[in-house]
Amino acid sequence: MSYSARPVSENHILELLNVAVWAPNDGMREPWRFIFIGSDNTDVLSDLQDQAPAYLILVIKEDQDPHKREEDYAAASCLMQNFRLLAQDRMLHVRMTMNDWIYDRVCTRRFGVHDGERIVAVLEMGYDGQSMEPVKVEDAPDLTFEVL
Repeated sequence: MSYSARPVSENHILELLNVAVWAPNDGMREPWRFIFIGSDNTDVLSDLQDQAPAYLILVIKEDQDPHKREEDYAAASCLMQNFRLLAQDRMLHVRMTMNDWIYDRVCTRRFGVHDGERIVAVLEMGYDGQSMEPVKVEDAPDLTFEVL
């Protein structure tokens, strides 16, 4: 992916996140928080991630209740998909990554991840150097399902 030189603004990401957080979760818990790494600090991830103009680290609390923990992970995944769809509409390319370092507690502490939390994914973000075409309905795969 070749990104344009256009920086990704923190305000733009906050605007997208304010809509993306409408993700389903029993009890309307919002177990997540975000760590934004903007254009000025992307070198902190240079050995861990592909180079991008900005990164968003999605962190969730690790609830002691396994049911809630799974539910929170699913809601965070929905949040990420919401974010990616919103970003695509704004011509912002988002690539979700789950590299091995997100499971290394020593490494994640460098980014402010606390005990009792985990990284769900790291989103690499930037504006495409070329024009980006939105996904069209006719490009969507045919889905099949069975009604019981």
